[in-house]
Formats: sequence, structure tokens, C-alpha cells
Amino acid sequence: MIDCVAGGVKLVRQTLDVGARTWHLGLMAASVGSYNRRMGSVRSLAFWALAAVALLWGAADRALAGDALVRVRFGDPASPTTIEGKLVVEAADGGVLLLGRDGRLHTIGHAKAPKVERLDQPFVRFNSSELARALCDELGPDFEAVQTRHYVIATRAGREYAQWCGDLFERLLSAFLDHWRSAGLPLEEPKWPLPAIIFAGEADFKVFATADAGAFAGESKGYYSIPSNRIVLYDLTAGKGKKRATSAAEIKRRAAAASFNMATVVHEATHQIAFNSGMHTRLADNPLWLTEGMAMYFETPDLDGTQGWKTIGEVNRPRLTRFLDFLRKRRKRDSIATLVSSTERFIDAHKAADAYAESWALTYFLNAKHRDQYVAYLKQLAKKQPVIWDDPDARLTEFESAFGSDLKSLDAEFLRFMKSVPRH
Repeated sequence: MIDCVAGGVKLVRQTLDVGARTWHLGLMAASVGSYNRRMGSVRSLAFWALAAVALLWGAADRALAGDALVRVRFGDPASPTTIEGKLVVEAADGGVLLLGRDGRLHTIGHAKAPKVERLDQPFVRFNSSELARALCDELGPDFEAVQTRHYVIATRAGREYAQWCGDLFERLLSAFLDHWRSAGLPLEEPKWPLPAIIFAGEADFKVFATADAGAFAGESKGYYSIPSNRIVLYDLTAGKGKKRATSAAEIKRRAAAASFNMATVVHEATHQIAFNSGMHTRLADNPLWLTEGMAMYFETPDLDGTQGWKTIGEVNRPRLTRFLDFLRKRRKRDSIATLVSSTERFIDAHKAADAYAESWALTYFLNAKHRDQYVAYLKQLAKKQPVIWDDPDARLTEFESAFGSDLKSLDAEFLRFMKSVPRH
């Protein structure tokens, strides 16, 4: 899950065991705090999980090409679990990484003794109707499916709210593609339907999210999961004592009153778009400052428009306020280098809010003053192959190849520019 609202962080251990190697992964949990803390929150369960997977599979793997359909059985031999999909990686010890027809990534370690059967037919992703049936079958009879051009939304919050969210997502998708295509980035429309789940209220969402992605996810307003490729949300316009909104106008009015929370929805939808349009590659080494900076660049809600997304690239006031406070009190001279080369600041509870604020600020600055280099950098990152994990030196070299090796001069320009940005 790339985004989760977080006020505090605690460490959870997840062990992935392949052959003689055991990889321990620190995951993040959270509680909801004030808005400024939420806006600077830690965001990345699935990102870190898949980072570990990349390390794990990169140690002894065989990346697989082609689109053949396979059937994998694993677990209890008397009653094995069966999944059909496409092999992405087959490890030397027999573990596999499988892409399901619903877009979910399955990591099946050798300890589960997966048995791979290659079928004489091509792998094909679910179409919208098939995905709708699969989601509703999984989630239960209380859910119904709402389909738009690019989205399949399984909802228990009513068709009206799901349709309103679907229209919002479609408008964001169109604006995202137009924005970056006009800048010279050759993005594509998603090749398969994008899944979303909307619960009626916070309580049901919390139960599902905690089971799906951890306790911190249950404290969030929504999240995007890289493993499942889903956005998971709940009706943010509902509340204690409120009847369900039954018109687009009423939904919009209530959403505008909760714009801070709606920013989370837009942030998560932006992640999903970026990972399904050719900008980012799932399981590739996408720099965290870049993926989060991108989502923050779009996260300001545009609830009034019917076409386009007029708030793209607007000054994000909470992020700016946090960054300027960071600049005055805590920022070190090598801040750009540590931000772009490492993830350490993002997983430190005391530094995460500053790291996110600086990620937004750097994204805002580079788009304003070094747009061509930024687009070239995006193009280079889009070529990254899955299951190959870079070290900090490689990430820094990659950044310097796009923006120059004189980080001292770039930093000075960056700080002058950010100090000049209007604060109100």
C-alpha cells in the first residue's frame, strides 16, 4: 500500500524465507493524527514489501518473458490453494512470483511447495465484467459493481457515491495523461480495468484494511495496494447521524467540507494511475521521493470541475508550511542527496513528515524550473525493469545524470525558489 495516513509509526516484522536466505522487512503502522501530521505521514506498506521482494527475487531468480497461462498449486497437499496467472519470476529454489488475471501479484515462497502447471493457452487479464464478478464474489453479496470506462468499483456505499468517485477518477486519469503527454511523456491509457473497493463506513473499512494491509491501513482514509493494484476507500461523506447522500450535488457538497480527507483519495488514485499508465512499473526500483512527490503534485482536490483537473501543480499549502519549518530548523546540507538516494528518512518516524514535505517541494521546484530534465528523468525511470533493486549510489547517480552533479548549486537554487513561493 503506497499511501497510508500516519501519525505515529511502529515496526512490524515480516519474514520472507527463500532457500538459505531470510529477508526481514520492517513494515509501518500508524494512527491518525492532526491534519499536518496526516499530510506528512508515512505511506508505504506495499512499497516496502515489494522492495524486499525485489531484493529477495533478485538474489537468485529467473525473470520470465511471455504471456503463457500457468496454474500454481501450493500449501496443504490434501487441500491445496490454486491460482492461475502469469509467472513473473521463478526463483532457483522453486518459489514463484505470479500475476493473477485480476492484476494481483502473488508471492509464493518455496516453503509452500508451489507446483507450476503450464497451460496451453495465453494469459489474459480480466475484462471489466469479469473483474466485477470476481470482486463481488470475493467481497460478498452486499457489494455491487459500478463500471466506468476505465474503472470497476465494488461498492457497499451505494451506486451514487461509487459513480461520483468513478467520475472523479476518470477526470483525474484524463487530466494526468493529458498533462504529461503535453510535456512529452508518452503515457498510455490503462490496458485493463482499474479496481477500486468502497465500503459504506469507516468501521467496515477498518476491518478489511487491517486484514488486507495491516493495522495502520485501518487507521487511514484509504490506500492504494501495489500487490492487489486496488484502491480501497470508504464513503467519506457519510458519518454518524447522517443519511447516505443520494445525489451528486449533495455528495459534492459533503466532499468539499472534508477536502483534507478527499486529498487522500486523490493521492491514492494518482498512485494507481501512475503505476498503470507506463510512468511507474510495479516491482521496479521507483524512487520513493518521486512516487510520493508525484502523488502530492496532484493531490489537491478539484471538486468543482467537470473536465480536466485545474489544481494540478498548485502550491500545496500544508506541504509548503512543513517544508519551510524543516528548512529553518532541521534541514542538513546534504538533504537532496539523502532524499533521492535512500529511503531511510521515510521510515524514520521522526523524519518522515519532513521527507514527504521535501519530496513535494522538490517535485514542485523541478517542474517549475527544470521541466525538461524532470521529464527526461521520468522517461529514464520508466525503462526500469521489475525485480532489480538499485543501491543508494546508483539512485544518486541516476538523479545527477538528469539534473547535474553540482548538487550544491541545485540546492541553493531550490531553496531560493521555495522561499519565494507565496505562503497564502
